[in-house]
Amino acid sequence: MFAGGAAGKLVCACIGARIGAIPTVWLTEGLTAALILALLPLALEPAIVVLALIGIVLNGTSSVLYGSVPELVARQRRARAFSIFYTGTIGAGATAPVVYGLVADALGISTTLKIAAALVLLTLPLSLAIRSRTR
Repeated sequence: MFAGGAAGKLVCACIGARIGAIPTVWLTEGLTAALILALLPLALEPAIVVLALIGIVLNGTSSVLYGSVPELVARQRRARAFSIFYTGTIGAGATAPVVYGLVADALGISTTLKIAAALVLLTLPLSLAIRSRTR
């Protein structure tokens, strides 16, 4: 996932420059959810390949989102917006493994992966709200 994530910054930046931030988020988040679900029946070797692909779209999405903050927030409020964005991202990154671990212990890994894929898709309606605000 790490190698895929490094490549994802470049890949998704190029895609975002061509089609825009919101369509790129839809593409990458849709692929993230689909690839998470694709992991379920796989053996280790093909799963490693899929994990690299997940790294590309997952890390690429975050780069597109970071880059969209200046488009969504007035210049005088950007410092605060970035601080909120980064604090939320770091906080979620710190707590998610614990929460997903507890869920996996209680419900199993397959169910937890399905929940993770569903939660990824919840970002899509949120992106529509952002899109309507920027118009």
